[in-house]
Amino acid sequence: MAAPSSLPSAWRVASTCFDRYQSEIDPTCDPNLRNDLEALAELFARAGTLKTVFIDALVPWDLFTRPPNAGHAAVADFLLTGAAAGALSSNYDNLIERRAQDYGADFLPSLDGDQAAVRARLHAPLLKFHGCAFADRRATVWAKSQLTGDPNIAARLERSKRWMAANLREKDFLVVGFWSDWGYLNELLAEVMRGVAPQTVTVVDPSTPDELQAKAPGLWELANAENVAFRHVMGSGAEALDELRRSFSEAYLRKVLQAGRPAFEEESGVECDAGILHLPPLSSEELYTLRRDAEGVPPTSPARSREPMAAEVLGLTHLLLRAAGAIATATGYDYNGRTVRVVNGGGRILARVRGSFGEAPLTASDIVICAGAVDLGLPDSVVRAGTPGSIVRPAPTAHWMDLQTAREELAI
Repeated sequence: MAAPSSLPSAWRVASTCFDRYQSEIDPTCDPNLRNDLEALAELFARAGTLKTVFIDALVPWDLFTRPPNAGHAAVADFLLTGAAAGALSSNYDNLIERRAQDYGADFLPSLDGDQAAVRARLHAPLLKFHGCAFADRRATVWAKSQLTGDPNIAARLERSKRWMAANLREKDFLVVGFWSDWGYLNELLAEVMRGVAPQTVTVVDPSTPDELQAKAPGLWELANAENVAFRHVMGSGAEALDELRRSFSEAYLRKVLQAGRPAFEEESGVECDAGILHLPPLSSEELYTLRRDAEGVPPTSPARSREPMAAEVLGLTHLLLRAAGAIATATGYDYNGRTVRVVNGGGRILARVRGSFGEAPLTASDIVICAGAVDLGLPDSVVRAGTPGSIVRPAPTAHWMDLQTAREELAI
């Protein structure tokens, strides 16, 4: 619900559906249903019109189409890198999927355990156990009676529970803003989570402990079970996820620097100064850009590594620049009046790495050091060596070089 998404609460969806129904279909509808989404949905379920009237005509689906927020970005990042084993979502929207796709990923949600098992080869699954507005809108869950009255939904939940038991058992659970006003969703999550024996449960929700327990006694009992370490953080879910993502990215980048530390100390003959190991205060998106460079992937592809790989030369390059007085920035370094970016070459041919990045994303950099790459002096493409600058498409300005050439060029 955090900005810029600002998705509707349950009561807002309920009141919108009720007002449409009352004004367009039944003026005598019970006004007590206006702020009770579950009860309102049950009215249509009993009449056999849940799909044709309620879901198709009354639900304000346009309110679910909003820009992703920092929380959606964090979940997408954790699933693409495997930092999270999986995510269980009670949201009909596709904002997590959209953010992952914005990063350049082929990302699809899962509606049951079988789909989650298939998706796992591409990324950690996003299991939307109650349905999705875009993948299968008519099969979304709105009323408790659907859990047993709809054979397809009941079978889907069973497949989800089997996948969870096999893949999420004894994991650490981060529950973000789930203690919902929708009673059946709380019962549903308690049902599908029962038996996975979480080691820890951390709940991020602005509600008080008494409010959480009253809203979802089953979930409260699960979270406070014996041998479960429980913690309640009263705050914004989007902010907490963004903070967690920043911590993850900072840890990743510190490991890059540490990977180059032995080589730096061996060459310099002195212990690495602690000051050059510090990271500047950056946003989660700025840190994500640096992680992409540390993986050696272009801005059109997502970061997928949970841990740095082939990072010794990369880390050494960063430490050499820092020791020489380069100032760390959101995209690399400022050094003696020039902007320097460091990309992981990982033993690849420099021209091929440069070609994968294209021209536009790095035109702001004067120098790109492709650490660990081999410079054979080849063009990016044997077919197209490049284009001259013009008003429409300026010529690329970044000068790509391997570490040895950069050391000579920059005297580091």
